[in-house]
Amino acid sequence: MNKQAQTRIAADSSGRRTTYDEIEVGKDLGSFEWTVTAADIEKQCTLDDDWHEWYVLTSPWGGRVAPPQIQSRPPRWLLNRTYNIRGVFYKHEFEYLKPIRPNQKLVISGKIADKWIKNDREYVCHYTIATDESGEIVFKSSRVQVLDMLKRNAPRQGTGIDSGIKPERI
Repeated sequence: MNKQAQTRIAADSSGRRTTYDEIEVGKDLGSFEWTVTAADIEKQCTLDDDWHEWYVLTSPWGGRVAPPQIQSRPPRWLLNRTYNIRGVFYKHEFEYLKPIRPNQKLVISGKIADKWIKNDREYVCHYTIATDESGEIVFKSSRVQVLDMLKRNAPRQGTGIDSGIKPERI
C-alpha cells in the first residue's frame, strides 16, 4: 500500500474536516424546515429507478406519497451543518411512522448520541427526528458511521475531494 493511501484527508471543498475529538456527545444539531416537493419525489424515483404507482399517482393513504428512501438525505444535511465529516455508514436504522406527501413541510432535528473507538477506528452515532406541521413524528433515524476507514493513527494532511453532494435544503 502506498503512503498516500495511508493518509487521512485534513480538508476538502467544505473546509477543514472535523476531528473525532471535536465531536461532542449530546450536541444539539439544531433543526431546519424541509418542504418535500413533487420535484424531490421525482428525483428520488429517478435515483432509485422506482416509479411505483404510489409515488406517481395515488396510494392507500389518499394521494401520491414519497418513496421511503427520501428520508435518508435530511439526517446527513443536518449533521453537515455542524460537522464537516466524511466516512462510511456502519449502521443505519429508520422508523417510518407516516407517509410523506408532496408539499408537506417537515421539521428535521437531531443530536449527537454517542461516539467511540473500535478496532482503532473512530465512530459517531447521531439521531434525527422529523415532525410534520401538527408536531407528529413522521420518521426517526439513527446512524452510525466510521469517520475514516483508515486507523486513527494515520496522519491527517492535505486536501481531498468529498462526494460532491451538497446539502440541497439547508
